Amino acid sequence: MISLLYVDDEPALLDVCRLFLEQEGDISVATIASVSEALTLIATGKFDAIISDYQMPDIDGITFLRTIRRQHPDMPFILFTGRGREEVVIEAINSGADSYVQKGGDPRSQFKELTHLIRQIVRRRKAETELRLMKFSVDHASEGIVWMRINGEITYYNDAICTMLGYTPQEFSGLSVTDIRPGLSHFSLSSGWSTLLTRKCAIIEEILIKKDGSFLPVELVLNYNEQGSESQIFAFVRDISERRRSEQELKEAFHQLMLNEDGLQQQFEELKKSDYAIRDIGQRYQMLSGETEDWIWECNPDGRITSASEQVQEILGYSPAEMRGKVFVDLLAPGDTARIAPELILVIEKKEAFRSLQLRAVHRDGREVTLELTGMPVLSREGVFSGFYGIARDVSRNDPLLTAHSGRVPGCGPLLEQTGDAIFVADAQNGMLIDANQKALHLVRRTLPEILAMRESALHPDGGEGHQLDQILQQCENDSGVFEEVIVDRDGNRIPVIASTKLLQVADRQLRIGIYHDISDLRAIQDTLREKTGELDRFFTTGPDLLCILDAGGRFLRLNPAGEALLGCPARKENVRSLVEIVHPDDRAATRTILQHMGWGGKAVTFVNRITYPDGSCRWLEWRAFMSGRKQIYAVARDLTEQRKVEHALALANRKLNLLADLTRHDIRNKLTVLVGYLDLFRNCPAEPYFSMYTEKINETVSAISAQVEFTRVYQNLGTSSPGWFSVDDLFCKVCRQLEVPSGSFSSTPDGWEVFTDSLIDRVFYTLVDNALRHGTTLTEIRRSAHETPDGLVVVIEDNGIGIAQDDKERIFGKEPGNFSGHSHNLFLVREILSITGITIRETGRAGKGARFEMHVPKGMYRVFEPVPDQRSGPLPAPDFITPTHHNHTS
Repeated sequence: MISLLYVDDEPALLDVCRLFLEQEGDISVATIASVSEALTLIATGKFDAIISDYQMPDIDGITFLRTIRRQHPDMPFILFTGRGREEVVIEAINSGADSYVQKGGDPRSQFKELTHLIRQIVRRRKAETELRLMKFSVDHASEGIVWMRINGEITYYNDAICTMLGYTPQEFSGLSVTDIRPGLSHFSLSSGWSTLLTRKCAIIEEILIKKDGSFLPVELVLNYNEQGSESQIFAFVRDISERRRSEQELKEAFHQLMLNEDGLQQQFEELKKSDYAIRDIGQRYQMLSGETEDWIWECNPDGRITSASEQVQEILGYSPAEMRGKVFVDLLAPGDTARIAPELILVIEKKEAFRSLQLRAVHRDGREVTLELTGMPVLSREGVFSGFYGIARDVSRNDPLLTAHSGRVPGCGPLLEQTGDAIFVADAQNGMLIDANQKALHLVRRTLPEILAMRESALHPDGGEGHQLDQILQQCENDSGVFEEVIVDRDGNRIPVIASTKLLQVADRQLRIGIYHDISDLRAIQDTLREKTGELDRFFTTGPDLLCILDAGGRFLRLNPAGEALLGCPARKENVRSLVEIVHPDDRAATRTILQHMGWGGKAVTFVNRITYPDGSCRWLEWRAFMSGRKQIYAVARDLTEQRKVEHALALANRKLNLLADLTRHDIRNKLTVLVGYLDLFRNCPAEPYFSMYTEKINETVSAISAQVEFTRVYQNLGTSSPGWFSVDDLFCKVCRQLEVPSGSFSSTPDGWEVFTDSLIDRVFYTLVDNALRHGTTLTEIRRSAHETPDGLVVVIEDNGIGIAQDDKERIFGKEPGNFSGHSHNLFLVREILSITGITIRETGRAGKGARFEMHVPKGMYRVFEPVPDQRSGPLPAPDFITPTHHNHTS
């Protein structure tokens, strides 16, 4: 209904104009005699257009027009003037008038012209407003929007895509798709266009190039659109760089975890090396305890000395450096060379341990010294012979093995310095430390005199860790032990170490040797690893999307709470399930193929499938997954079910609208042909009884055309709004109250069922109840019920009227229901509205017993919501395609 304000100082003209305009039925006219009163009324009311006289006593029409343009710039304004067109047209148009009509002449033609102008201008202004709002919404949308032709030419773009790629709108206007998509040629563009033609729409991920040359990952939602002879693609462009960055960070975190694992493995390899070192030192200390010589030496496989202790200076007068490179044959006295030299060569060639080999050596000052040699072969970790090490004792002086004091073990210093770890030597009987290498002194930040004055237990913190050494040594006795320990430095700082210990018997003394490997860095890595692992666990468990870890076969190794809720399958160790098991049968082969080829190329892949539930329903999920180096699949999924439902409903609605255009044009042409024929007959036979007969036929034909036009208007709204959830109990009760059905004549149990369907569902219930009241004849009761079946939910509306004959049960849903003129197109529309979301309807009642309409709602399209008693809203407005009449039903 168009609301019109007519301003004129002639009261008679106001009434005539109102009568002529309102007889059309779609225009409501408010009349006012002065501009001042009109301005007040406009400020408080709402009008679709204004008609004003030009000459008025207080304010003329042009001044009135200018005032309206300042206050309401979009208000349609028509000047109704008695002056000549040439006198006022320029001033009116310049002042912003939409049109003008000259008074005088045939009233019917004049007001027909005025009516036409009003409708045309109001529709145009509404369309302009809607178009302006729509364009503003598109231009300022947060996502990029682009229209493009088959040759890659961009025909429209919004501000968001310019900002996204770093261009100004002026710069972007000269670009093509090939300019923002790297590597895209005209050939590949045509190929991609052909692919899209077969699918009509697609969701893909692409890389676009920005103005500065950097790359931007985006998700494109492409839709194919035909506009007359020209075809274009409409694309939504969504920036997914943050999502890509999150995925990369996740991959890097897992990669860091694997690197840390490799670091731990390396640490343990170093511990093995330490174990070999302690065995080596143990063997050398055993040699010291068995032979007790003073000069400790080492040689290579050729017998050349590579290392000598400081005692050689005292025994032979040579420094350790001077001894390097010599062989024992070079030291022999002239009288022993011929006898001892072959024996020494034979000992080296045998590569076996030897003991008490005596020879006479020449001191640097020329005197002879009797040496007793003991040697042991040195083998590498792989068992390869690499020389000898041993002890040479000056037996000519008969020196004792140990010094008289209870201090350091002679000859041990060089051996202790050869390892890379801290070594402490303690007397096992009294616990006093008797030696330590430089690494140990540096570790505890003490000097050697300080160490020699301490007990071994002083290295350990108070409270218990230090006692672990005694307990282990009591259990292992002479065997070595490896365990984690804590020692303290001078300032009391705690140092975590891996300790390797050994008890050795040297002459009459029992020594305890401890090698301590500092694992402070390892502990720091472990703490960092635990922190990162905790962050990943919190992200994993609190994320709103499905996050999971699968093995190469698709079995769930881990699933976050959001995923368990979405899939309905807790992935516990005792009940591990495979992703393929819960995928819809039609999608299993594709999903299995994707999982099998996941590791190829090491890239993340995106795929979509359906998940089935025990009740038979299913949901659409979009997956993003990649395979790690450990042959595990890390995946993220989001629920696309609601989006798919809406897309399907919109696609179905578009198909129905195309069908409607063809059907309606054909029907209206037929009706107009009938109408023209009756009019010709009416002209030739105006007298009775033909007058009444043809008039009735003409009225019937006009009514049919009006019904078809109204049907077209209602039908075009199908699918234009997104489907939603509606309570069937509320819908039925509202319709019954609106149609004034007595409270005792209808019943509906508040069972809480809600269905996901088009927003025109209220028209469905209105039509079913209204038709029952119109055609039930003997109807006294109408009921609504619902029950669930293995195939879905069944909603029933039934009555106890005369019912519908068996042959007519399907005909009533046709677009042309034949003799069922009372149904018109209503039941056809009912079926169309329901079919948008996959709901079907049929009539299953018995003729003579009542009508029964069953609506079948598929799985996933309904749910139960507990109703709140006595909280039903007011009556629904009457659907536009129903013209309520008197209802023939028993109260």
